Amino acid sequence: MNRFLTITVASLIATAAAAQEKARETFDDHATFPANPADMQAVLDEKDLHGGTQAYLWSMPIATMLAWEEANLKVGDYMDLVLYVTPEEKRDIITANATTPYAVAYADLNRTGGMLEITVPAGPVGGLVNDGRMRSIVDLGLAGPDKGKGGKYLIVGPGVEMPENTNADFVVRSKSNLIFSGMRILAGDEAQRDALFAAFKLSAPGQPSTTKVVSIGDTPYRGSNLRGMDHWRELHAFMQREKFGPEDAMALAFLKRLGIEQGKPFNPDERQRRILLEAEKKGFAMSVALSSAREMDVDLKKATFYPGTYWNNPIQITNIYTQIDDKGVMELDAVASWSHEAITVSEGMTAEITGVGSKYLAAYRDGSGQYLNSAFDYVLTVPADPPAEQFWSVTAYNAKTRAMVYTDRKDVSSRQDLFMAADGSTPVYLSSNCSAMPHPQNCVDISGQGDVFVYFRVYAPTQAFFDKTWQLPDFQRLN
Repeated sequence: MNRFLTITVASLIATAAAAQEKARETFDDHATFPANPADMQAVLDEKDLHGGTQAYLWSMPIATMLAWEEANLKVGDYMDLVLYVTPEEKRDIITANATTPYAVAYADLNRTGGMLEITVPAGPVGGLVNDGRMRSIVDLGLAGPDKGKGGKYLIVGPGVEMPENTNADFVVRSKSNLIFSGMRILAGDEAQRDALFAAFKLSAPGQPSTTKVVSIGDTPYRGSNLRGMDHWRELHAFMQREKFGPEDAMALAFLKRLGIEQGKPFNPDERQRRILLEAEKKGFAMSVALSSAREMDVDLKKATFYPGTYWNNPIQITNIYTQIDDKGVMELDAVASWSHEAITVSEGMTAEITGVGSKYLAAYRDGSGQYLNSAFDYVLTVPADPPAEQFWSVTAYNAKTRAMVYTDRKDVSSRQDLFMAADGSTPVYLSSNCSAMPHPQNCVDISGQGDVFVYFRVYAPTQAFFDKTWQLPDFQRLN
């Protein structure tokens, strides 16, 4: 074949390919109606499935908040302060820390006339208030407007007129009736801690507080979202007691298609039930990916904290109060990414404030790009002079439950007696056989856990954390 003919044939092939691509773009070669009208049902099912998966992602923060509400109500009532102090008591809270105690209270504004008073004691308290959609309402204590001096906060619920005269120091608005409030004691001895817990009060305005301090103790509870149809049943029940804004209209439309709406019983037909089960299954897989593969997602890849590593910042919500970014776009993926593996959000958790609160970095992969798994041993070399005024810790989590690993050695902390190398660095191991590691006291036991991930926390971060003049390397596989 001569050169001219070769070029001509190539041109014809290219022209034909371009025509085919154009047809695909314009659907010119597609029939409008199926040959069998019954086949149109599959298209409608697909529509409802797509809406269901997105509604699932929208509902993830609700599901997470409801899990902890259920745990609290096992041992107390609304407005009681439930303590989760030891690692064993925190065993099923998703991505709980192993070092500082939690104190959590829930309130339902339907029960308090639409408003709630929270009395915060003065002292080394770090606290927050979230609504039922895991949107921040206000920080409490050191990171809040009281700046650690304590005070009375008035929470005004949706649809309730702001009162003109109150005895509250701070008045804030909630978008939902379900209220989560919690605090941690960041310093001091047990006596001071217990006194601060006892001084934390919730009440309906003008009414005496009924807050009791109770411990979760050894009461079994779940810390993560329900699966299968139970997820949708719980969401439907939540919707019956809640208020929703215009920003929720699309998700509510998706749910209405599948028999989940306010003011109507949850009684899906067989078709809806089949789609709901598939939507929950696919939606959960999407939330896993949004959590453990942020660096691969178009919108979340900015989460990578140290360029060239697999460490990322798991909190990518830019507006913690509305979950709508500065361009008016709902931060659906960022919220689902965070709420899949963690609970609550606040200014103190997201703001770059030196010496206040704690900061988190997450790792799901080792330096070779493989996901962390208990079949292997790993080492993380924490460089000298970590950027923490108080302390740092490394905690391992079971990827399926997102709770701390179910072993006796869940974390390593600079508060512990750790081996430190001559250059000031500290090796931290993940292993199913800690006794075989070079420095067993520096080892987190991940035996029998399967897939795991890790949070590195700094308490009272220094500027070196924020400007990244101090950086963590990746975990390295040892075997």
